[in-house]
Amino acid sequence: MIRLLALTGAVLALSACAYSTQTTSGADYLSGYVNAPRAAAGTEAGKDGEARSLDEEIRDIAAIEPSLRFPARIGVARVENRALTSVPPSELIYWGELAERLGEGVGEFAPVSPLIAAMVDSTPSRRGGPAELIADIRRGAARQHLDYVLVYELSGDFTQSTNVLSAADLTILGYFLLPSREVNIRGAANAILLDVRNGYPYGTAAAAVEDTDLARGSSAYERGRDGAERAKLAAVEELTGEVEAMITDLVLAFAAGEGRGPAQSEPVSP
Repeated sequence: MIRLLALTGAVLALSACAYSTQTTSGADYLSGYVNAPRAAAGTEAGKDGEARSLDEEIRDIAAIEPSLRFPARIGVARVENRALTSVPPSELIYWGELAERLGEGVGEFAPVSPLIAAMVDSTPSRRGGPAELIADIRRGAARQHLDYVLVYELSGDFTQSTNVLSAADLTILGYFLLPSREVNIRGAANAILLDVRNGYPYGTAAAAVEDTDLARGSSAYERGRDGAERAKLAAVEELTGEVEAMITDLVLAFAAGEGRGPAQSEPVSP
């Protein structure tokens, strides 16, 4: 029992991280469409029209060019519960440390203000899906004259299970004194770096942490809830490391002349 009590301090020991980058040209991609056949005509008018519409939509979606430039103004937009929220000071510290590590050559970071985003929202009464949320964030970032925006989303949860001391929950003192619950806590953070002007996705990053804690039956819920908040903050710290690697790769691509669209700006044949 003494050994179990000594394990009640939670340690965020397990983590998983990843990132990716993109600097490909839309014109180069669409060059493969020049001699590609159109969608085959079907026997049903509705089906035929839908096929042609998707074909054209794919071309429109792909017709986008990267426009990397550094130093730049990079916005940080925090999303939680599918809504743009203010970046709390505890997380802002990590983003400030990231800006210092990257240096002035990369540029400056600035939080995207939910108030400014709401001010320029053309239809503030609606509640749209993820695409509408990203559009609102880009509008707010544009009003703040940001070049790129790093949108990151957080999630955290916990589950409980009993251990060998759970029988003590049947006693009054055991319920309040013995660590009879194992609380499994998870935190995750995902991010995407977008061009404010045209929505080009330059990269993604992800981080996740897991924590196992021991708690009394009387306090397991509170420990899990507080642990989930700690796990989210730890996930942000891990995420900044992945974002640093992602942006470093993009800076190298910029220095090599990549990420600036096609070599020639001639229009691409549909």
